[in-house]
Amino acid sequence: MSAVAISSARDRLLDAIKREFMPLRFASEMLARASEKTPRAAQNWLAGKNAPDAEALINLMAACNSIADEVNALVAERKAARERQACPGSD
Repeated sequence: MSAVAISSARDRLLDAIKREFMPLRFASEMLARASEKTPRAAQNWLAGKNAPDAEALINLMAACNSIADEVNALVAERKAARERQACPGSD
């Protein structure tokens, strides 16, 4: 997987989080509650400094359908890309 694809996935995830939570008055607090993390961690996600860890991401997916949809779309895109490629061990 290329670095461009990885950063793109990270950017798309952070964009989905921002779309869902930035309009809220207490965005970082609401995001922290949904992810079961600290408000400071949530502030870093909203600022694009860091991305959620796996546990926080699963909690966000369980709490927010839009974030779950974005992650599932990323997975579907990766699966489709791999289906077009031959498995390296199949030669």
